[in-house]
Amino acid sequence: MGASKTSESRDENGSPGGKEPDGKLVSQGKKRTRTGCLNCRRKRRKCDEAKPTCEGCVSRQESCEWGVKLSFRPENARHMSEEHPSMRLAAGSMRCNNYQIVDVTSEVIRDYIEEAVPDDSSFRSEPTRPRPTKSVEQRAAPVPSTPAPPAVAFASPPLPTPISEPSIALPPTPIFSPGPATTVVTDPLGFSFLSPILSSDASSDDGIFLPGSQYLELHAQLRNRIIDTARSTVPSRLGTPDVDDTGHHENFDDGLGADDDESRRLATLSPTQEYLLWQNYIGEVAGWIDKFDINRHFELVLPVLAKSHSHLKYAILALSARQMERKAQSLDYSCSLALYQHAIHLLSPALHRRTTAVLASCIVLAVLEMLSCSPKAWRRHLDGCAALIQALGLSGTCGGLEQALFWVFARMDVCGGLISSERTLIPMHKWMLGSDILLDIAMMEAQDSFDMYANHVVYLLGRVVELLCSSGKWEQRHHRRSDVRDILDYTMEWSQLFELVEDWYRNRPEEVKALLAIPADGQDPSKPFSTLLYGNGPGVSGNQMYHTAALLMLKYKPAHVHFAKKPRSLLWHARQICAISISNTHHGCWTNSTQPLWIAGQHMSHPSEHKAILEIYERIERETGWATKWRADDLRTFWGDLES
Repeated sequence: MGASKTSESRDENGSPGGKEPDGKLVSQGKKRTRTGCLNCRRKRRKCDEAKPTCEGCVSRQESCEWGVKLSFRPENARHMSEEHPSMRLAAGSMRCNNYQIVDVTSEVIRDYIEEAVPDDSSFRSEPTRPRPTKSVEQRAAPVPSTPAPPAVAFASPPLPTPISEPSIALPPTPIFSPGPATTVVTDPLGFSFLSPILSSDASSDDGIFLPGSQYLELHAQLRNRIIDTARSTVPSRLGTPDVDDTGHHENFDDGLGADDDESRRLATLSPTQEYLLWQNYIGEVAGWIDKFDINRHFELVLPVLAKSHSHLKYAILALSARQMERKAQSLDYSCSLALYQHAIHLLSPALHRRTTAVLASCIVLAVLEMLSCSPKAWRRHLDGCAALIQALGLSGTCGGLEQALFWVFARMDVCGGLISSERTLIPMHKWMLGSDILLDIAMMEAQDSFDMYANHVVYLLGRVVELLCSSGKWEQRHHRRSDVRDILDYTMEWSQLFELVEDWYRNRPEEVKALLAIPADGQDPSKPFSTLLYGNGPGVSGNQMYHTAALLMLKYKPAHVHFAKKPRSLLWHARQICAISISNTHHGCWTNSTQPLWIAGQHMSHPSEHKAILEIYERIERETGWATKWRADDLRTFWGDLES
């Protein structure tokens, strides 16, 4: 960009027009507006600006969207130093040629949502421009020397105290333009994620991620950095970055130096505190995440990897601290917040490396957010990881730690889809990279391990969610209903998928079958459900997810489907879901049962059944810290048992 040497007269409002000094009239130029709807501006069509729907969108039968899809970034707030020659010029001599105009066009264009897919060759050859560093004025002001926030009392639950915001200094976070938090965006690289524009009307009941909170600001910072990284064209398999003993990455200036020093000071732990956090992670939290993994990557591999990657170490400690706070019902979350902040400061400059350790830190922090946020806001906390996983090209059969990371995210993705009645963030056809569902299943069966067999049913449940969404069987708040499928197509897909779900149950390996089954005693109202004991996590959650998939499919069965053998009823599947959660105390499987219990509970009618479900919900939250009260309240409302 350059400055024009031709002087231009402007009227009192700053618009071109008026007279030049020699008295000649200057014609008034046409004014160009940017107030049309997004669809018309994207298609370069004239918009009549009628709200809520313009005539152009009505004629094209499109959803009319309004608003400017921009995010305002601190690095764009440029200024010239006082030493620059142009700053010393008098006002009357400003027509000289010593202007310095900073071109930030590419920064603005970067935040527009591009619909056209660029040519692959040009896209790959585009050099990656380094992100500008922040000026001194843009960095956080020095924080007065204050004592580090008190650590959480791990020995016993603290007494309830009034909620107050922990006094932890954070770097300034960009303010994002208002926009729907769950707008689905298709990136030129070919993967989908929710819009990186953070909604200003985020749920006021989003756990500790409340509007204006430091947790929410940190989450927004990390989320947008992850999505920027996923969009990058940098090769995804560079070497692990050099890390010194304090976790600083060499030769990388992210403008966070002073803030990182402060976050490190606040995240300092005594040896005893760190011991308690590691002990809790290995003995409790890692088992949650490894519930489908007989190789126990999160318990055995990640702690060793954390020795050489400080961002992973602090992500793990932050998750452990947050779980202990939740379990103790502590209102002081300063310990987990300080560790969460420091993990993000260490992780941010390493994201561009896109290594397995970086992805592991992102997944661990996503689990922390799932534990701490409103479950109805899960998708907003998962879409960054979804974009990164797709950018790395990971799938359900990539092997090793990366495969374990993929399936941990996949389970959260499916649960989020069940809660929001929307498709998974990672499209199902990208889970296994096969050409169709039968080939995907063949690839999973080829691994021939019972933990992979449990992942198999996660995949099938994801396919059920996709079918119900694409056929319009679930009300979708953020998708038009123009893609409702023909009844015949739906019937064919439903029949094929239901048979695959039933095949999973018939062909279960012995490890996934129940060790003990005791029928319910109809004479004992305190035990309305049967007892089904399983010997491992894949058996517990795998069978529960099967019953959830079968129940949903039977609920939306096409009218003209005929079975050679009558399947089990919806009520039988619902009772099995409840029996599994009540009979098995595996904490990892409990965290996975919140949504299945809600789906099953809607089919229960007897007060004893209601009481048993509410009791298991209360026990899950009490013993694990995983939020379940929100679903218990939903069931009370559904049943009408408001006084229960």
